[in-house]
Amino acid sequence: MASADQTKSEVLEDGDIFFFYRPRVDVEEVKGREDVQRLYMIMAPRRPRPGPFRVFVIGRKKLPEIIPGQVHPDERNWAMVVLTTNDPEEVRRELSAKRYVTQTRGERILAAAKPVGEGRYALVRHGDHTELAYVLELPERPATAQEEFEIKKEASYIVAVRNPDMPMPPGVPAPREHPDYPKRLKEKFASYRWIPVDDVELLNYPYTQVLLLGARAGGVHEDLGIRIDVERETINSAEVFRRLHLNREEVPLEPLFKGRFPSDELPPPGADIEELSPDEAPGRGGRAGGRAAVARAPSAAAVAKILGGITFPQTRKGLIEWAKQHRGRLEDPEPVLDVLRELPERTYTNMADVERALGEIR
Repeated sequence: MASADQTKSEVLEDGDIFFFYRPRVDVEEVKGREDVQRLYMIMAPRRPRPGPFRVFVIGRKKLPEIIPGQVHPDERNWAMVVLTTNDPEEVRRELSAKRYVTQTRGERILAAAKPVGEGRYALVRHGDHTELAYVLELPERPATAQEEFEIKKEASYIVAVRNPDMPMPPGVPAPREHPDYPKRLKEKFASYRWIPVDDVELLNYPYTQVLLLGARAGGVHEDLGIRIDVERETINSAEVFRRLHLNREEVPLEPLFKGRFPSDELPPPGADIEELSPDEAPGRGGRAGGRAAVARAPSAAAVAKILGGITFPQTRKGLIEWAKQHRGRLEDPEPVLDVLRELPERTYTNMADVERALGEIR
């Protein structure tokens, strides 16, 4: 249970928190974020009452860095709710392996998302803002896998919700839909662009976007005046299996218990793989890789911006390499890189040729 010194902080909610990463299509071994399609964060409330599972996609595939005494662009990031549900089976399906067929590249396999962190969290009203604080239980000692995603042993982030009626910040992918807030929650935004999470119901709607600002790495109990109770977890007691109902036989244990990436990311023989229709496949506005695919499909303008100045002819590899070298042009270049990787392998003679190919896979 989380408690608080009322003169300093108020705990609005506490529960279990999980972090998952999903490898890119057909990647057999993850060595770093370049091999990862997206990073998920899942909040599973316990108190003041059990609430829905909230599945977030984290922008740039990492949590904000926390650099004491400095103001740095990497200390802020965005996240978006892609699923809220009371049914753990829906969460399991969101994270499961997918199989689909493309006209240009045949059968593709999207590996299941892998757990890379489990712990306890508290949403805390602290002064005039709200903080999301967590402490990891698994792995006991974070290692290379957690470092790749900036997942600390314990940390806190100032968290604010974006007014869906305000324009998107530059470089942040725009959702195709808005959260369906009831009137009482809409009125909280008034004319503000961002508001604190002073009502946890704000996080219970898909397409909700939040801003995360790095606050503190370690010392969350003392700094916030709260207590987050953690337990020594084992494979038999891990909440990732108990609450999320994942199949232990299909989940690599290295990231969660050893802090390192497994040597093989593809589904084991006999694993449950969801079959996707052509309309559901990545790049077509479908749901492969999670509902985030719907929300994060890059615009033609984003593709043109990251490829600006490129000379033709180019292969698909050349387009991807140019985009990687100029990724700083976009706040979140990963959706563009993902869609470029889905292009047919051929020679592109000009930008119009690229645009036609994008139309083929969308």
